Amino acid sequence: MNYFTKHQINDHIWQFKDPMGVLVTLIIGKEKAMLVDTAYGIGDLKGLVKSITDKELIVIATHGHMDHTGGNYTFDKVYIHKDDVALCTKHNSLAWRKRNINNATNLNLLKDDFDVDTYLTKDQGNLVLLEENQTFDLGGITTTIIPMPGHTTGSIGVLLNEDRILITSDAACPFVWLFLEESTTVSTYVKMLEHVLTLPYDYILLGHGKGELIDGKRMIDFYNIANTIDLEKSVQVYFNNFDHLTSYCFTHHKMYDQSGCGIVFDPNKM
Repeated sequence: MNYFTKHQINDHIWQFKDPMGVLVTLIIGKEKAMLVDTAYGIGDLKGLVKSITDKELIVIATHGHMDHTGGNYTFDKVYIHKDDVALCTKHNSLAWRKRNINNATNLNLLKDDFDVDTYLTKDQGNLVLLEENQTFDLGGITTTIIPMPGHTTGSIGVLLNEDRILITSDAACPFVWLFLEESTTVSTYVKMLEHVLTLPYDYILLGHGKGELIDGKRMIDFYNIANTIDLEKSVQVYFNNFDHLTSYCFTHHKMYDQSGCGIVFDPNKM
């Protein structure tokens, strides 16, 4: 049984879903390919990519969280925003890797031949700093790095210029998390969305969900919900491993319904 679930977006874009919920994206140009995020590092993501393309691979981290960078160690180098280097290092520590293994074990996801001891010795990998608005030419496909601070200070998006697709990962999504220690204020997130709304894209790809193109107009919904937070109508919420933080959710829809949208924020960081 394959660890990842494959979702083909078009003839040159794939999304692979880790069974613990995170999506990574593969873009294949005529000369090079790009992998956006590396998941938890438990499944054989590198082997999966090689089964689809043997082109030179550029690997990008959208931000430093462990579910997006845990597999960095399997690749030669990974590009990341300078503001998320420390976060990526922290989230690839022994403590976080043990947490990943515990979660995978509880979900019965580890194969008999998976080398847990070796996995626990790995770290954030060879990180290379992204340049502001850096562009990569894959051959017939160009991608531009878009700063998208909010979820983390160093969150970025990847704009596929010819496809008019923006990969937002967790930086803009139906229920964005802005309550974390590494998150910015809500006002910084709103300012970022104001800029992103001016960019040329028709669709977005997320870091969690079904593995499908999302209408780019959803970004307007993300902006509107963040720009109209009503503290009196917000509900305090809690999450495993983050219950020591202050987090409230505001939405006009059913809580955590991905067809709607909301925002999870810290009232002290407006």
